[in-house]
Amino acid sequence: MDNGAYAKYRHENPILNTFLTTYEHVTVFPEQLTNQEIVVLIALPVLALYAVGKLIYDYFFKKKK
Repeated sequence: MDNGAYAKYRHENPILNTFLTTYEHVTVFPEQLTNQEIVVLIALPVLALYAVGKLIYDYFFKKKK
């Protein structure tokens, strides 16, 4: 077989379970956001919501000709 090499490897390199609390220092935005980034992060979802609302309005509520 493997002459005990795998058991030796497992003994030298144990499997460690890392808890999620270890990564609490990781943030979504690692640095301070600039004004331009804040404007983009606010404007894009607003435009997307407007587009979806306009599509729903045109599809359901607009009178058919």
